[in-house]
Parts: sequence; C-alpha cells; structure tokens
Amino acid sequence: MTHFTNLRVYQQARKNLKEISKICKHTRGFGDIQNQIQRAAISVVSNIAEGVGNNTDKQTIHFLGIARGSNNEVLAQLQILDDIGACQINDDLIEDINYTGKMLTKMIQCLR
Repeated sequence: MTHFTNLRVYQQARKNLKEISKICKHTRGFGDIQNQIQRAAISVVSNIAEGVGNNTDKQTIHFLGIARGSNNEVLAQLQILDDIGACQINDDLIEDINYTGKMLTKMIQCLR
C-alpha cells in the first residue's frame, strides 16, 4: 500500500480537521464540545495513518474502523453545535465528512 500521506482519504481527513478547528475557535463557551470534536477529528487522521502503517489487513481494518467511528462522531458533534446555536455548519463541510466516511468504508470493504 502507498504511504498514508498520499492517500486521498488521509488528505481529506486533514482538510476536515482544519475546517473543524476554524469552527471551534468561534464557539467558545459551549462546554467541552470544542475539545471533544477536535479530538475526534484528530482521531480520524491519526487512525488512518496508524492503520495504513500496519503489517496485516486485519490490523488495518481495525484502525480504519476506528477512524470511521470517529468520523461519525465528528458529524454528530457538528450537528449538535448547529442544534444548540453555537455556530452554523457549512453544508460543504458536512458533505466532506460524509465523503470521508464513504472512502473509509470503501477501503475497509476492499481489504476484507
């Protein structure tokens, strides 16, 4: 497999993380959700890197599954921020996060 930094899914996850970090800068005062969403977005990027760096498909699938779960967590938390009026979420970011999830699912399916 190619180096993880060359994967589109890794690059997309990093792009999402940058956008989420921008949003979190403007949502102070809403408890720990900013910290939690950033940790989840970091988890997506980190688990893609860790998964691709493993020697077996089983290990890779495991870490990509964690990345997919964290990606879902990011989506849910963005919707919560929108629901509580902390910020208005850009539809393009939601589409990018959904696209990241689809790429992760496809990678997992290809490895099975």
